Amino acid sequence: MHSMSFYANTVLRILTGVIFFMHGKFKLEWGYSNLSEWLHSQGFPLAAFFAHVLPWIELLGGIIMIIGIGTRYLTILFSLILLVALFKVKIATGFISNTNTGYEFDLLLMIVCLHVAVTSPNSLKQVWMTSGKGGETKHV
Repeated sequence: MHSMSFYANTVLRILTGVIFFMHGKFKLEWGYSNLSEWLHSQGFPLAAFFAHVLPWIELLGGIIMIIGIGTRYLTILFSLILLVALFKVKIATGFISNTNTGYEFDLLLMIVCLHVAVTSPNSLKQVWMTSGKGGETKHV
């Protein structure tokens, strides 16, 4: 039987994947030109390039994270995306804002990503390999 921390990490990984999937889906539905204009207005270099790449990283990365493949790499990539968003866009609005979303959600999501990166197995194969006979989990 797996430990409670295994199940807690699995829930965090899946929900983080869902959040990034939904953010990527939203960006695709909003459209490349709208996203590009917004990124440009925020002062991002190569706004058109990132408008085409970012939604797919979030959408496909979210799906892959839900499945549980390469979670360490994805959560580190997601943390970098959140770090840029935090310092480039959100930090000026404050932790909590009445007019815009503050950076509290981005900060929390980045911390969750880093937690998943540090505590979760890197792949489903690693999860299967760490399971002992009778479903006991071996410490790696």
